[in-house]
Amino acid sequence: MTSNPSKRRKIVKKFVDEKKQIIRLGFPSISTKFAEFPIDIAADIGCEVIKEFLRLHRGLDFELVMIEQDSKVLNAFELKWKEIKDDLDAFKFQTKNGNLLQLKSDFGIECRFIVAETTWRMKPGTNQLNKQIFDAVGSRLHEELKRLYPNPGVVGEAYPVQIPKDSDLHIDEGIEQIIFVVSPNMNPSRPDPVSLGKAKELLKKTYHSMLNAFWELKIGQEYRPITTKKEKGSAFDILMKSASKSSFKTSAESSKRILPKVGGKGWTNVLLPYCQSPETFPKSEVYYYDDELVIIYDKYPKAKKHLLVIPRKYIDNIEELKKQDLQLVRALKEKGQCVIEKMKQENPKLFFRMGFHAVPGLRQLHMHVISQDFISPSLKHKKHWNSFTTEFFKDAEEIEKILEERGEIKFNKEYYENLLKSPLKCHLCDTKSIKFIPDLKKHLEEHWNES
Repeated sequence: MTSNPSKRRKIVKKFVDEKKQIIRLGFPSISTKFAEFPIDIAADIGCEVIKEFLRLHRGLDFELVMIEQDSKVLNAFELKWKEIKDDLDAFKFQTKNGNLLQLKSDFGIECRFIVAETTWRMKPGTNQLNKQIFDAVGSRLHEELKRLYPNPGVVGEAYPVQIPKDSDLHIDEGIEQIIFVVSPNMNPSRPDPVSLGKAKELLKKTYHSMLNAFWELKIGQEYRPITTKKEKGSAFDILMKSASKSSFKTSAESSKRILPKVGGKGWTNVLLPYCQSPETFPKSEVYYYDDELVIIYDKYPKAKKHLLVIPRKYIDNIEELKKQDLQLVRALKEKGQCVIEKMKQENPKLFFRMGFHAVPGLRQLHMHVISQDFISPSLKHKKHWNSFTTEFFKDAEEIEKILEERGEIKFNKEYYENLLKSPLKCHLCDTKSIKFIPDLKKHLEEHWNES
């Protein structure tokens, strides 16, 4: 690297400018310092969760950067990652030896989101990095943290806070949000130590919460962490009420449409009655409904959790969406995210995607919310598998982006239907020697039991 500071700054700026479209999360190794978690085990857990996360969000414009100044920790993570990574994931996760608060200055890597450990008290000065952050931002950060989260934090949860735009961290380093995580402690000289078995469980949960918070903030959603205070009503009711009122309007053409009369018992029409009269169906079929949308259980689920989020106003399929329908797509995403949050609270092992089939088989626009275990007796054919694990499945975020940029959705039907004939391939480990669905299902069960 050049020794000329002025020239070096120009090189760094050019690198940042070229990479500015990439949204990054910068984070330290969790619980390996003052909490005294065994480094090798921490690296195993951290890398496995990171790989799982990258598997579920492939092809998207983000990177994860772990920053450490402890060479032992860095070596442990680098060795583990080298062991389990594959070519598709490798470039999305990197490690650096340095200061998390100087990534842009030192490496030209701008991380809009960074992670810092804290305790359930969420007070400044929990550890060295925590202290540096509060010193850099000032008292306003603690005030905002207490305003957002007045109740004690929960071990394993993440608590994002936006930092002031006039702070040095934002101006000089481009940092926008601090994601505080309440990490598990094994150090008997510090508060609330836990056993190794419990700490392993909590560390895995912490990494999941950290990455989930980053993802939801990245796509413009509000991350709602768990606190020790319980609100009245069911978790799902609370989430639905806290979600912004959708009151979406569809495009001029679709807003005039009414649901067509359902004639006969054609399979392609099965969603229409749910939109017309959701109140007439049992709770075993309808998960939630209001004046604008209905959420139903997929009648033939392809995973442990598989639901459909459907607007009640008639839109035949995804290609009828226009730019004016962006608000509708965002409303579907918001309600879908509420469902995901509830189900993840019930079973933290579950990971989800939500999106649309490029060539849907049913009339009426519908968004799938599906867990990524794919363990279900209804998963019987190659086309079932490929419809959710190839490009045939379009993430809701991708559809939103296409509408924003192009104003319409157009897919090559022949190309996408051919994807349904693709060879079977595990979406978690890229195993390519699977020829038959029963073998794939056995393989998926092994992944589930190991998670």
